[in-house]
Amino acid sequence: MGMSVPTATSATVRPSGRAQPHGEGEAEASVLRGLKISLLFAVIILLVEALGAWFSRSLSLTADAVHDIPDLIAFAVSFEALSLAGKGATSEHTFGLHRAEVFAALVNACLILSTGLGFAYASISALEAGRPPLGSVDPLWLVAAAVPTIVFRSASAVLVGRTPRRARDLNLRSVFLHLLSDVLITLALLSVGVVLLLRPTLTWVDPAAALFVAAILIWESIPLFRESWATLSEKVPKDLSVEAIVRTAKSVPNVEGLHDVHVWSVCSSLVCMTAHVRTADISVRDSMRVIAQLRERLADDFGIVHAVFEVEAHDPSRRHASDETCCTSTG
Repeated sequence: MGMSVPTATSATVRPSGRAQPHGEGEAEASVLRGLKISLLFAVIILLVEALGAWFSRSLSLTADAVHDIPDLIAFAVSFEALSLAGKGATSEHTFGLHRAEVFAALVNACLILSTGLGFAYASISALEAGRPPLGSVDPLWLVAAAVPTIVFRSASAVLVGRTPRRARDLNLRSVFLHLLSDVLITLALLSVGVVLLLRPTLTWVDPAAALFVAAILIWESIPLFRESWATLSEKVPKDLSVEAIVRTAKSVPNVEGLHDVHVWSVCSSLVCMTAHVRTADISVRDSMRVIAQLRERLADDFGIVHAVFEVEAHDPSRRHASDETCCTSTG
């Protein structure tokens, strides 16, 4: 028959040696320091590229300069999201504000996509017209703006990339991937400047490079939308399998089955789980030990740091309909 285990079994698990999910510690401080410096670099890059775009009349450099604005906003939002997540739980936000990083990634994706679509249209129109839309391009200004931009963007990518793996979340990964694509974009701009210095008549290379910039922006927004939606819709994290979790749980001594299993993530670094656990006919004290072992095993194997279990004693006469009808249940 069913046996309700005392509420102590519903505590949040923070296994020894694992990263705390509330943004505390040296790793999280390192993230914030890196984002502060990267935010400063983003301001410098925006000023350099805006000046270069004005004097060079380059559509590709203008596209990248305008794209710097959502970049700057993304860094600011990322910093604020991580700061909010680090404040921990309150009586009103019992999981803390970890979801802020997901919304930050979603805002970032919207800004990147809209910028990409706008300049894709402008680039295609310029290629069809067969003339530079902003006037004759000055390649010297284009090169002069591209060189320091490469330096600052590469430095930002190194800063964010050196973040300890345990401190990386969805939003921080989006910033790092964005920085890598930005370095690639700047290399393309530098190539355009060099080509126009050597062959000034090849005016089509500038709008073609602007279209390349737009394509990269559109491409990099897609995984951000996909991952943000997966978290907000409480989908099982992509690197986890409910079936594998259940198999591992049933390998713990005295665990006979699980049903009503739910696995989701509050953010990319905080995975949660609830389930009903059927045990052998053992005492309440032994059930507590089983749950402790179960939590430790799932935390070590799957990174599930917040697990809540309801224990039911073995009852041969009772069958669970959910074992047969729910894809996340087994027995």
